[in-house]
Amino acid sequence: MALINESAEKHVTSMLSLRMVFLIAIVLGLLIPASLISTVGYNLQRENMTVQLETDQKRLLDIVTLGMQEPLWNLSRQAGSPLMASVMEDRRVISIRVTDTQTNTLFLSSARGERRIGSVAFMQKPVIYRGEEIGLVTIEFDTEHLSIALRNQLKNLFLILFGQLALSILLIVGILHSRFFKPIRLLTGQATQLAELKLDTPFFWDRKDEIGILGNHLEWTRSELKRLIDELRSKTLALEADISRRREVEDALRRSENKYRELFWSNLDGIIISSLDGQIIDANPAFLNLMCFSLDQLKQQNFWSLVGQESESLERFNLDNKVLRFGYCDEFEATYINRFGNPVPVSVKTVAMRDAFGRINAVWRMVRDISERRSAEERMQLAAKVFENTAEGIMITDSELYIRSVNRAFTEITGYTQQDVLGQRPSILSSGRHDKAFYEQMWRSLNEHGSWQGELWNRRRNGEVFPEWLTINTVRSALDEVTHYVAIFSDQTERKAADDRIQFLAHFDVLTSLPNRVHMQDRAELAIHNASRDNQHLAVLLLDLDRFKTINESLGHTAGDTLLQVAADRIKSVLGAGEMVARQGGDEFIVLLPVIADPGEAAAIAEKIREAFVPSVELHNHVITITPSIGISVYPDDGRDFETLVRNADAAMYHAKSSGRNSFKFYTSDLNARAREILAIESQLRFALDRNEFLLHYQPQVEMASGRIVGAEALIRWNHPTLGMLGPARFIEVAEERGFIVQIGNWVIAEACAQIARWKSLGLPQIGLAINLSALQFRQKDLTANLEEALSRNGLSGDSLDIEVTESVVMEDAEATVDTIERMKAMGAQLSIDDFGTGYSSLSYLKRFKADKLKIDRSFVQDIPSDLDDTAIARAIINMAQNLNMKVVAEGVETVEQWNFLAAEGCDLVQGYLLAKPLPAEEFTALLARGILLPPDAL
Repeated sequence: MALINESAEKHVTSMLSLRMVFLIAIVLGLLIPASLISTVGYNLQRENMTVQLETDQKRLLDIVTLGMQEPLWNLSRQAGSPLMASVMEDRRVISIRVTDTQTNTLFLSSARGERRIGSVAFMQKPVIYRGEEIGLVTIEFDTEHLSIALRNQLKNLFLILFGQLALSILLIVGILHSRFFKPIRLLTGQATQLAELKLDTPFFWDRKDEIGILGNHLEWTRSELKRLIDELRSKTLALEADISRRREVEDALRRSENKYRELFWSNLDGIIISSLDGQIIDANPAFLNLMCFSLDQLKQQNFWSLVGQESESLERFNLDNKVLRFGYCDEFEATYINRFGNPVPVSVKTVAMRDAFGRINAVWRMVRDISERRSAEERMQLAAKVFENTAEGIMITDSELYIRSVNRAFTEITGYTQQDVLGQRPSILSSGRHDKAFYEQMWRSLNEHGSWQGELWNRRRNGEVFPEWLTINTVRSALDEVTHYVAIFSDQTERKAADDRIQFLAHFDVLTSLPNRVHMQDRAELAIHNASRDNQHLAVLLLDLDRFKTINESLGHTAGDTLLQVAADRIKSVLGAGEMVARQGGDEFIVLLPVIADPGEAAAIAEKIREAFVPSVELHNHVITITPSIGISVYPDDGRDFETLVRNADAAMYHAKSSGRNSFKFYTSDLNARAREILAIESQLRFALDRNEFLLHYQPQVEMASGRIVGAEALIRWNHPTLGMLGPARFIEVAEERGFIVQIGNWVIAEACAQIARWKSLGLPQIGLAINLSALQFRQKDLTANLEEALSRNGLSGDSLDIEVTESVVMEDAEATVDTIERMKAMGAQLSIDDFGTGYSSLSYLKRFKADKLKIDRSFVQDIPSDLDDTAIARAIINMAQNLNMKVVAEGVETVEQWNFLAAEGCDLVQGYLLAKPLPAEEFTALLARGILLPPDAL
């Protein structure tokens, strides 16, 4: 007995040591992972908050940059101010500066009056519009709030860490006490009873774990010892007791399994059982319905294929660091992918399953669909945002009509803050303009129908009375009791003031006070109805001002607006009673002739309009002559509805433009093909430069006396994606009308200079390369700067370029032309007057221009020497040029007879198909290497 007692004391001492070991292991096992997880979580949170801040900063910068394109382009500070105010509402924005980079001046700026002392970040981005950098946006951001948020986050993490450790230690100690220490103590006492041979009291164990098994073994030992000691129990009774015990265990197992299957199959939450490597073992109907699989289909999948990519790392982390270590994982959210590839948001609880040896061999996951909860959260967030950001004022009262909440728009409209009105009654806004009967009717509607809406007058905080449109709704509880009233109202002050203005804008053009297209369409449809009823004709004239864009770009939009007003007055001056003119848009006007006897009357009106434009207009100290191009369509021959008549008149108008402008044309069916071609050209032209679709061909200019190639003319070609290779006649006019000609001209300058440099690097003879400038490009103030930059970039001198302009361009504004030409001449560039003889030249100005060359237009060359008039004109131009010390270039030379005549008359240079057509750069390089180019039969 003494030996037994000593053994028991040693056992108790061993248990106390084991308790301390467990406690130390628990503390270390929880503290170290929790610290690591908290550190990782903090770093991830800091990175996410930093990335979110940078994303918000870039988004705000992109918003301001995109929003400032139109205001900067149009120099409209008023248009850009609302965007500046909207962005400044973000408390992280300290200041915004928008700089006009073309003039290097501050365009718009905004800054907060009070600035937080802390770290700041600057971000800049250029404003690109139509391929040009027109401005620079600089935003200064306050980043101090990020540091504050991170400090708060760290503090919260420490609090959570300590709370989790304390709670986990208490839970684990409690579990160990109830599930381990207490049973061990009981087991020790039973073992002591066995040692003392106290076998009468049975040992009862209903646990199925290892301790329960050991306890059952002790009980078996006790019973066996008692049997051996008593030797009174027969073997039959012992065998029956053993069989009975086995049956009870089997029945308990069956009952347990049945309960498990019932719980498994009837659970409303999805349950999936998988092995550690993801092999799916079983799943209940709730999970199958959630993921849209049958059980057979699901077993063919691997569990990890069901987990969304963004959630897989979290699932694996919880499996490795929680389930495999502690046997379970608390609830967390993840995203699973159903059979159709759609994401399913779920919450997951994970429990480990063990084999008979206590080893984890599978995982039980309880999955709950949280789609509705997520949607409800999003709806609540959206409702809160709508409440705060809606443009209508919102006021919520309780059933006693005490104000409980108002939104920001309420404050902006009434001037009352939330603190001013909380606890007050809505009568604080009363204007006194409505009588008692008005409010009685309002409440009668609210009580009977639960809502009321109408217009009433209220008073702002500053005493101003204003109209508002008010809607009141009654909010009732589930017991049909009134709990709140919600009033939504909008300020009608501006609407009432703008009604008349809107009516005018809906039907008339602000600039010219002419009817707009909508008003014209109404009148035209009525006229078409009358003409159809009375079997009469009517006409639609579409008028476009020639070269209006050139004037608008050269003299400014103010001059352009004045010109449109003058045009409107001149058109109205020639129209009779019942005839109507409207502004279509831009520089286009529509004229309606509601009754005509024959198309000749429409032609007569068109001619009167053309004559009305003959007198010149003085704009900004410039005398301008404008001309119209007019297209005419006649009902019913050219269309039976307004849209068709306008479309066909538009096609006829383009035909008039292509025929030389300042004329009118009637619609014919073949004009539709040209209109479609123009549309295809216009739609692709804006992208041609970006797609690198333009290229230059070069036609040699040959010195007649020696046959030496001394120059070339650069001629643009467009490799259109659908129409193929197009010459300039097919698209230059459209480019001028649509405002693309300046960008195209600048590209020609850059490409021509680059090509000269390439020829120079090959050691080829130096020649002068002629480039054509449009009227609009010639008027650009930065023309000479562009020329100098292109020459400098390629290491060329100014005499490498020969600038060609038509005499109509140089004569349009002679004084400005002389100044531009002098700057070009100072660079060393040569000047050629192209198409000489086709315009209206002043010999005195021609002398002042100091041109180096005169180019005889091909229309005078093609019929010499057979045509006496053309021969005389060519001879006169050559003589005049010689007297003015200018060289003469004859273009369009195609026959030997033309060559011989020009040589005899002393022409200096020629170009034309007789020598070579315009060639790509590679072919012209080979031709330039030859150096000499003469026609075979020349004298």
